[in-house]
Amino acid sequence: MVDEGAAGHRERLRERFAQGGIDSLLDYEILELLLTFVNARGDTKPLAKRLLAEFKSLGGVLNAGADKLQTVDGVGPRTAVLMAFLRDMAAYCLRERVQSRSAISHRRSVEEYLRFEFGHRADEFVAVLFLNTANAVLSAEVVAEGTVNQCVIYPREIVQKALQLGAASMILAHNHPAGTPHPSEADWSMTGRLHEVGRLLDLPLVDHLVVCRDQVQSLRELPRWPR
Repeated sequence: MVDEGAAGHRERLRERFAQGGIDSLLDYEILELLLTFVNARGDTKPLAKRLLAEFKSLGGVLNAGADKLQTVDGVGPRTAVLMAFLRDMAAYCLRERVQSRSAISHRRSVEEYLRFEFGHRADEFVAVLFLNTANAVLSAEVVAEGTVNQCVIYPREIVQKALQLGAASMILAHNHPAGTPHPSEADWSMTGRLHEVGRLLDLPLVDHLVVCRDQVQSLRELPRWPR
């Protein structure tokens, strides 16, 4: 049986979204409306609020992963798949925008993509953006992943990929799951290794970006950047 009160509430949420866009809804209402696509009959507000209480933000919910999502009472496999699909679709659209740019000078779009892709992850990921001679993005790829503070990269593999793509330069990026954008000694060591390899092979490292939920730090802008 359809809950008539819930059905009327869902319809009002849809109307508000249709008239005012997503900014017309509160965070829990955005999630509440989304959840109606996997629960067409019941009241989705309590589950929306539980998810936000557990994962702190909409981005946190989307990036939580199926196993963690299903620890929340009321989340089943269909809801977990929906969240994973939306997260991957949003990341795909952002990646399209980055890779379709004529030049990397549009740094805000690059930062937006990296922050969405890595900012909420619990594990550390390392990515490389490979650029052509016009500074357009040829590819943005994860090159390593692991547990917090244990992510290892291999410059040889990165260089091999760059040569396969015909890249002229590259940007290194990785996330800090703890939330601070300040580079560690390990970050500087990683930067120095790849910068030196790139210098020897005429494949310059343009920047190293440290990605957090709300910030992106460019190491090139700091005094320790290798010259």
